[in-house]
Amino acid sequence: MDFEEKIYQFKKQKSKFVIATIVDTKGSVPAKIASKIIILSNGETFGTVGGGELENAVIQKGLELLKNNRNQTYSFDLSQSESDSSENVGMLCGGNVWVFFESITPKTELYIFGGGHISQSLQKIIDRQKFQIIIVDNRKDFANPKIHPNADEVHCEDYDKFSNEFTPAENSFIVIVTHGHKHDYEILRNIYKRKLKLKYVGMIGSKIKVKENVKALFDEIGKIALPNLFSPIGLKVGGNSTYEIAISIVSEMQAVLYDKEISHLRMDYEKL
Repeated sequence: MDFEEKIYQFKKQKSKFVIATIVDTKGSVPAKIASKIIILSNGETFGTVGGGELENAVIQKGLELLKNNRNQTYSFDLSQSESDSSENVGMLCGGNVWVFFESITPKTELYIFGGGHISQSLQKIIDRQKFQIIIVDNRKDFANPKIHPNADEVHCEDYDKFSNEFTPAENSFIVIVTHGHKHDYEILRNIYKRKLKLKYVGMIGSKIKVKENVKALFDEIGKIALPNLFSPIGLKVGGNSTYEIAISIVSEMQAVLYDKEISHLRMDYEKL
């Protein structure tokens, strides 16, 4: 399998990786310009940039940049001299190597349960470079790609059946904005009953309805920690229109995505 096919394979598998490419060299170095290596988030590699200490240094720098999804050109000094502008690899070659690191991060899956007005507003303002948008509704009129033009997928499915069978990627986002509290609860119960590893579960509803749903969840599957549940959904930014609610939800999602501490509308579930 050649290098480009390997990149395609990793993208298809939704792997997180960085491509390191030698873009320039000076002096005696073990690598050629255009040499490439793929570095997966678990440290596995494909390809080579010369091996030895240089390659080890490139792998470590790639993993460091990948954590923050950064692209950067970096200089490696292959001598034993001290340098403020490049990383000293501690080799005896005496040359310099410049490497461009390109971080490849798959889109985060976002499942929106409910295809109503809030959902329609959400799919218009969500960053499609970061999220793969999947909308689910049990009504044909609302599970319609024409009213969700920015969605990657639209499914007309029974909420209970779909949420009991779907296989979201780890750290996916879920937004529950259906047209009935019964459906909201079905989805919530199935998510936590199946112990899905999700980054964010946002559920719309008044504090009274949220309290009822969470208590019912505890009664059915036991009292569990809910660190990723954000309900009532959204941030305290003001406004009651569908667009304003959508802005509140997207703002909260972004805060969670980047691990920012801000004032949420969510309840303290441990006190229930």
